[in-house]
Formats: sequence, structure tokens, C-alpha cells
Amino acid sequence: MAIQNIIYPPTIDFDWLVQRPQQLMQAFASLGVKVFYMNPGLHTSRKRGINRISNNLTVLNSVDPRGLINGRPVFYFSSPNHVDLIPRYNPSLVVFDCLDEPSEEFENLAPYLRRALTAADLVIASSQKLYNDCISINSNTILIPNGCDFNHFAQAQNRTLPVPAELSSMQSPIIGYHGAIASWLNFNLITRLADSFPHGNVLMLGPMYNVTSVPRRSNLHWLGFKEFNTLPNYTQMFDAGIIPFRISSMTEAVNPIKMWEYMAAGIPVVTSALPEARAVEGVYFSHNDDEFIANVRQAINENNWHLKSARIAQARENTWLARAQKILGAMEKTLSKVPGINQASRSRVVINQFILPEVTSVRRRRRIVFDMSQGLHSILTRRNGASRFYRPAPVANTITITVKKPLVIAV
Repeated sequence: MAIQNIIYPPTIDFDWLVQRPQQLMQAFASLGVKVFYMNPGLHTSRKRGINRISNNLTVLNSVDPRGLINGRPVFYFSSPNHVDLIPRYNPSLVVFDCLDEPSEEFENLAPYLRRALTAADLVIASSQKLYNDCISINSNTILIPNGCDFNHFAQAQNRTLPVPAELSSMQSPIIGYHGAIASWLNFNLITRLADSFPHGNVLMLGPMYNVTSVPRRSNLHWLGFKEFNTLPNYTQMFDAGIIPFRISSMTEAVNPIKMWEYMAAGIPVVTSALPEARAVEGVYFSHNDDEFIANVRQAINENNWHLKSARIAQARENTWLARAQKILGAMEKTLSKVPGINQASRSRVVINQFILPEVTSVRRRRRIVFDMSQGLHSILTRRNGASRFYRPAPVANTITITVKKPLVIAV
């Protein structure tokens, strides 16, 4: 069953810190799905209106997508607190993309996580740790790690792009990072790195996310936010790309996007002890800060064409388009199973024993959806037994199912 429309609720502005949500939605659109991406309006000049990026991708700024969509969309969300928006859009399918461990910096999302997992028809996890956590709650969970826009970052492989003016006179080696400047960075390590290479330069590209101050050194450069389309111009100048994250419960669940982007550019990658990086061939994996600095020294002196080619080849196999194709296949497979009724009948189903103010016989919180030509009948159950129902008006050719025993429907 083909996916036609996807709504992505407001989480991160489309043109700010381009990450998994923006990349996957663009990839879905390139595969023929109409995508409606809702901007939160926090980091964009567009505060209202519709921005059509392509034939299939529309960015909405304070615009309700319901008036633009034909049929019932897929509700695809990645912030657990958006679980409460599901009924508003009457979706044909609910997909939860679990991106972060709801701890430390994201602990405010923890109260919503279980509800998001149980409300979803399909759960996608971006790392092995998240997958292990999610599948224990929702059995229809798949592992889809992050990827890269290979063609975009491949432009940096041969250092033929225009060099940004602020780098034109910068001395090599250049040790670079791009991404959010946030509390999950190991600032002590970054300072030590600058001190360890006094004749080189450490570049930190990205906006301040949840920090207000950063360490200062003459060869440590905080260059701020850069537009996504200019990142290869900067990345081409890196002698090594670094991922200097603190190790915490949150970062242990991170599959770093920049790892794949650095590899697409062909540059050596040095990372702290992130579990998701351990198994990636060709990455300089560092168990501690001393090893990190030693690995940077080795990386900037690598000069090995075969290692560079292997990194590029690996990145080419891990594109956002490849990730989107797998997700789309999983969505279509899940959607084909959601109705649970012979599609040929195309009739409304009423489970008449369930139209009650409270139901205690349904043990699992699930959204039961039947795809009908005349509309949707859905049941939302909660763990404490209380339920909310969306009761359809009587229609002709109604199929009535009388339930005489407690009913548990596994979906």
C-alpha cells in the first residue's frame, strides 16, 4: 500500500542545523511522497506562509496542513511530546522516529516516551541502544541509523571549492568540527586539543545550543552557525574531523551524523568512545582523552589514499536516500496490516461492545485503525482502563461485531 502524504510536526526549522528530520523528509519527497514539514519558527526568517521546496515537499510556517492534504496522512514524529497531536490529524499510520535517549539534556521528554512508543504503528530507532529500549515496548520497531547527503559532502573530497575568507590564511593542520555547540561536548578535551597543536588550528562550526560560554585559545576558533550549503567549503579544509562528545547515557545512544558526513568528504574521523562509532570501519575510536589526542595526531598525518577511498565508499553506502527507502518499505508493510479487515469489503466496522465510557478488557494501549472508504473508527485505550472513543455516525452497510468475551487485539 503506497504512502501518499506525510505530516512532520514542528520540531526543528527546515533550514537550521540540517539533521535527520530534514534529510529524511527531503528523501521521502524525492521518492514521490508528498511531505508537509511544519516549522516551529524559532530559527527562521519565515514566520508565516507556505514555502514549496519541490513538487512534493512543502514547508509550512504557522499554517495548518489539514487544508492542504487529500486523504489521511502518515503522522511521522520524532519528538515524544507530539504524541498528543495524533488525533488532530486523523492519520492512516503513526510513525515514531526515536532519535535521542530522553535523559540529561532531553530528560524533559521522558514522561512522553512510553506513550509515543505505544501509540505508534511503527517505531524507528536511530541507534542500537535506542532499538533495544524501544522494541521492548513496541515489537514493530526497526533499526535505521543516521546517514549522510553523500553528493553534498563529496564536493569536499578534492579541495576544489571556494575557500571561505575566514579560513584563507589559516595554518594547517586544521582540526574541525561541525554541529551544535552544546553541553554534550567535552570542552576540556577541546581545550587540551588546541593546546596540544599550538601550530595548528581547531575549528568549531555551529550555533550555541544550550551553552552561553566556551573556552578560549588563540588557535581555537568558534565560527558560529553556517548554512548547510556552505559546510563542504569548510569541511574540505579539515585535516581531521572530530566528534569530541562527553560519554553519557544520552551520547551512548547517538549515531553521529557528522561521522558519515566527514567520511563522505574523505577526511579521517576521530571520535570519543561512542558505542555507535566502535563498529564503523576506519574511524579513529578513542577510549579516553589521551587516546583522542593521539588519534588526532595520527589522523592529520595519515596521507593514505586507500583509507580515504574506503571511507568514501562506506559513506556512499549510507545515504539518506537509502535510509528513506527502507523506512518507506516498512511504512507500507505496516500500513498493509493496520486495517485487519478484508480490504474488499471497504465497509465501516463498529465494535459495539466497546462503545462504553470505560473499558478494562483491553490490556495494551494501542490505536486500532480500520481503513474504510467512509471514514475512520478508532479506539484509544489507556493502561488504567479509561478510554476515549471517536464514535462514527450510523451509516448504511455497517458491519457490527458483537464481542461476548474480553477482547485483546495485538497490533
